[in-house]
Amino acid sequence: MAKILIGISGSIAAYKTILYLRELRKLNHQCRVILTTGGAQFVTANLIAALGCEVYCDQTLDFTKAEQAMLHIDLAKWAERFVIAPSSAHTLAKLAHGFADNLLTQAVLAYDATTQPIYLTPAMNQQMWHNPATQANLQLLKERNFTIWEPASGLQACGDNGTGRMLEAEQLVMLTEQTLAKPILTGKKIIITLGATVEAIDPVRFISNHSSGKMGWALINAALARGAQVIALCGKLAIKLPTHPHLQQIETLSADDMLTSALIQATDADMIVACAAVADYKVVNYAPQKIKKKSERITLELTKNPDIISTVKQQFPQLIGIGFAAETENLIEHATNKLKTKGLDLIIANDVSEQQIFNHDTTKVSIIEQSGTTQELNGSKKQVAEKIFEQLESLLCKI
Repeated sequence: MAKILIGISGSIAAYKTILYLRELRKLNHQCRVILTTGGAQFVTANLIAALGCEVYCDQTLDFTKAEQAMLHIDLAKWAERFVIAPSSAHTLAKLAHGFADNLLTQAVLAYDATTQPIYLTPAMNQQMWHNPATQANLQLLKERNFTIWEPASGLQACGDNGTGRMLEAEQLVMLTEQTLAKPILTGKKIIITLGATVEAIDPVRFISNHSSGKMGWALINAALARGAQVIALCGKLAIKLPTHPHLQQIETLSADDMLTSALIQATDADMIVACAAVADYKVVNYAPQKIKKKSERITLELTKNPDIISTVKQQFPQLIGIGFAAETENLIEHATNKLKTKGLDLIIANDVSEQQIFNHDTTKVSIIEQSGTTQELNGSKKQVAEKIFEQLESLLCKI
């Protein structure tokens, strides 16, 4: 795993950095943290150390000691990635003009940004973000091979609403992981369906299922980390997908909506990964008004939904098709049958009989190839998604 140096400057957003560090440690990355005097007003060194990170604070350093005199150089040479989160307006200004008045700014000057950029995650009030001085500083930093992970828009601590919110921890982890991955799928367009479809009965009620979208999100993350352009066709999700420059999110609640979008996107796509849990049936007659509770019993007439990946593969046979099969019995037999009848290149089967798959962070799947070769995977959905994409790489690199 990577050696990651994190700088924490003074901003209320520093609490997000704690969550970011926790996730990096879960991925077994080595983390060292430079906590500025301003940053220490929001988070403590003890809290960071409790996550298994080495912490360096301006207040506790003694540069008269030989082992600390060259600390900024040692940290800069140690780091394989350097992220400053949060990057306050004050810190951005100091970096843009070459200040070296604390350990963080000294480490920045000692870091060789010509081979690997320093990643900045701005966090400030929306007016401060748009101030010409801040924008000029950002332009200077970009010219010196700093990469800016642009802030999000939304409600801010001061009550304003606008751009300046530091990205969420999950987004920072995703971006960090992408800097470590080899972008071998650059130029490839991948459609990934995820979540649960929703088939309306009336304006209030609907037919759906327990799918959370977590497995789909893990697959999206794995694809983005490899440089792919991803089109996410989203059903009902229990999670919120972060924004990303190579990710387009399209809301497709019903199976018909998802199929329509898939056919539009498939015209120039290289692969479709059908991870969404699509309802097999929909109501024949949608009730435009809420159905009143008048009778002891009610009968709904259902009709079969279209098979999304099968239809897409029929119209675009050159498209690589990856399916998912959620089964409660005869897992391999049923999944293999779907692989053959739908003309897929690969299918991922999971046993949902124990109800420990939906909305969980872990999963157990079997990857079945056209040859009949089967591989079992067990672990976090992120780990499983990585293993799946290791196999998909070879398919995509052939086209």
